[in-house]
Amino acid sequence: MLQELRIQNLAIIDKLNIDFSNGLNIMTGETGAGKSIIVDALELVLGGRASAELIRTGADEAVIEAAFDMEGNKAIADLVSSFGIDNDDSRIIIKRVVSRTGKNRIYINNSLTNLSTLSIIGDELVDIHGQHEHQSLLKTDKHIDMLDAFGSAGSSALYELRKDVEGHYNKLKALKERLSELENREKDRVKEEEFLRYQIREIEDSALKPREDEELLSKKSVGANAEKLASFSNNAYEGLYESDAAAMKELSKILNAVKEISKLDNRAEVAAKLCETAIFQLEEVADFLRGYSEKIEFDADEFARIDDRLDLINRLKKKYGSTIEDILLSLEEAKKRLQAMEKLDEDIEHIGAEIDKAKDDVTALAMELSKKREKVARDIEKKIEAELSDLNMKKTRFAVKMWKESGSDTADGFSLTSKGIDRIEFLIAPNIGEEPKPLAKIASGGELSRIMLSLKAILADADSVPTLVFDEVDAGIGGAVAETVGERLKSIAKGHQVFCITHLPQIAGYADNHYFVEKKVEGSRTITKVVKLNEDGRVKELARMLGGKKITETTLKHAEEMLKQ
Repeated sequence: MLQELRIQNLAIIDKLNIDFSNGLNIMTGETGAGKSIIVDALELVLGGRASAELIRTGADEAVIEAAFDMEGNKAIADLVSSFGIDNDDSRIIIKRVVSRTGKNRIYINNSLTNLSTLSIIGDELVDIHGQHEHQSLLKTDKHIDMLDAFGSAGSSALYELRKDVEGHYNKLKALKERLSELENREKDRVKEEEFLRYQIREIEDSALKPREDEELLSKKSVGANAEKLASFSNNAYEGLYESDAAAMKELSKILNAVKEISKLDNRAEVAAKLCETAIFQLEEVADFLRGYSEKIEFDADEFARIDDRLDLINRLKKKYGSTIEDILLSLEEAKKRLQAMEKLDEDIEHIGAEIDKAKDDVTALAMELSKKREKVARDIEKKIEAELSDLNMKKTRFAVKMWKESGSDTADGFSLTSKGIDRIEFLIAPNIGEEPKPLAKIASGGELSRIMLSLKAILADADSVPTLVFDEVDAGIGGAVAETVGERLKSIAKGHQVFCITHLPQIAGYADNHYFVEKKVEGSRTITKVVKLNEDGRVKELARMLGGKKITETTLKHAEEMLKQ
């Protein structure tokens, strides 16, 4: 609900802070006192149109702030979070700054945001009904939701059916997107298949082997350093066997000496064995070096072949991966993709069959939903006309226009949305003999308020918007009808926070919280003030509304009696 509204430098309001409570909040006051400006301020802070003309004379900007208590309203908390705005699930604070320079700013919970986001969130916080534009009744796309809410009141059957339709619609949409993707691939199929076959052929023709590049680099290194390798191997062999101080000769002497020691001291046996092992290992080294230099030769043709092979491998690495293993993985992937391309016709046919089945399923559900809506539409027409009759709009015809648009979404040739195949608009004929026409084209502000009041009265339990504002709801009525309006507002306020601007004491008497709006002149400026009335203040204000400027004892008693009743 709306907890607090702060207004600064808007029209004749210089600075105004108002705290609100739950239930039915009534605002009264003389014409021109600023009641509608408060509604204008609320409309602005919910995403309404802003104009520099609204800024108070002499000020550079107008500032409107509103705080909403969202305790327990997870849907709105989740909506706010979906826009990346921080919230603690219990309070939403909106601030809007309207500047003469046109640099307007919007903040939600201290996060700078845009008008589009504010409008979406604002629509879920407050519904304003009257001469203002910020009202759901003039948004025809909302009419189907209102009808479905009415049809689901007390029973979830219609709502559950609508959810089923939405689920099947989303499934059908996903299948169509998949089919479109496959068909787009089909258009480029020949080129893609040729490209994949080229990739496969190129990699297979190369006949790559794992770690082949490492082996080739090693061979290339040997060939490039043949002379050095021969020199090193000859020197090493000579040092082991052929020089005067050959290592093997010296080791043989050492071994004999250690063996002699071991004969006298068995502790040297281990040393003797180690020495023998060293000689055996060095003999293996000598065997490797013996003739090694003769095996090393520089073959220019082989060297060129290695270079060519390495060039091929490097070119393939640039295309398919940084290692031979990556190239071979690319080969397998290309084969899989080619296989998938070759079965593309089969996949398209399969998806097409799934789409046909999904169309049949969603068509059956959407037609069932449409039939239920037709029954609900007739019911809602009767109930709203009865409500309007009680609200002094006798003989007014209220009609729910239902139609379907042609399309290819369903099996029977209708266009489909997540809400089904129906298009719905509320129509009204205030005068006998006229055809019902769209609300926006024919209904006045007061009529719209009473139509919405009727809707809200019968939709109270299903309505999710927590705060409702009714302006001009008393236009053209009085007496017993005004009391009926008051009763309806009081009833709706049991489940919602309701605001109503009225000039009728019969309506004001039903208030849970009564606010008096007055215009005063302080110094050389006109300002608006709002006072929450206590019981005595309410009696006096009702007496003023009943009797005008001169308030008599009789008028006061009448006001007291009205409050008691």
